[in-house]
Amino acid sequence: MERIVIHTFLKIMNQIMNQIINQITNVVKSSYFKDFILIILKFGIVVMSTSFIQWLLVKIYVTYCVTLSWFGAFTNIFSLGSPFCQFINYSQFELAKHYITIWASAGIAAIAWFISKIKS
Repeated sequence: MERIVIHTFLKIMNQIMNQIINQITNVVKSSYFKDFILIILKFGIVVMSTSFIQWLLVKIYVTYCVTLSWFGAFTNIFSLGSPFCQFINYSQFELAKHYITIWASAGIAAIAWFISKIKS
């Protein structure tokens, strides 16, 4: 009797697992999933590129426009008005502002996408 119960239980569990695997396979093969992954990858590339470029600009600014010592407080007078240093500093600042906009836009787009999927 016990063997029959265990065998029946295992058979039911096997059917359930097969159904779950089939559902997951269908989701992964669907065009929605592929589109979603593609969007996530593109967003990741944009975020990583923006972050890397901003980091690079900060490194350039610190290397060529700032002296990291007490003496730098006095030599800053000469580099503060430099067009090169102003351009680098302004560029990295604007890039940081756009980074926040990118994340806000992604959040709004994700909410809109989920709402559209719920309604359809």
